[in-house]
Amino acid sequence: MLDSAMTWMTNLLSDAVLLTEPVIPDPGESTRPPGWDRFQKLLSWALWGAFMLCVAGFITIGARMAIKHQKGEGGGHMASLALVGFGCIVIMSARVFVTEIVGG
Repeated sequence: MLDSAMTWMTNLLSDAVLLTEPVIPDPGESTRPPGWDRFQKLLSWALWGAFMLCVAGFITIGARMAIKHQKGEGGGHMASLALVGFGCIVIMSARVFVTEIVGG
């Protein structure tokens, strides 16, 4: 009796899993919208601009560290370096995600 109940429950659960299995639609071959090349170029420029700002941030923090050291003052430069470094990581992650999604 217990064996048949377990078999019935197993069959019921396996059927429920088959019914709820997600179906991912296949869009097939698609074409990009008009003006996509210009948009992609704009994104590329924005990426390089963001990287240039990160480099400028590192240079600025280095200059502030040198000035503060010359005056004999300490400072919370590590926090600034961490923030700029985190910004670079976010920018790079966004680039990887967009590249993977768009495929470009």
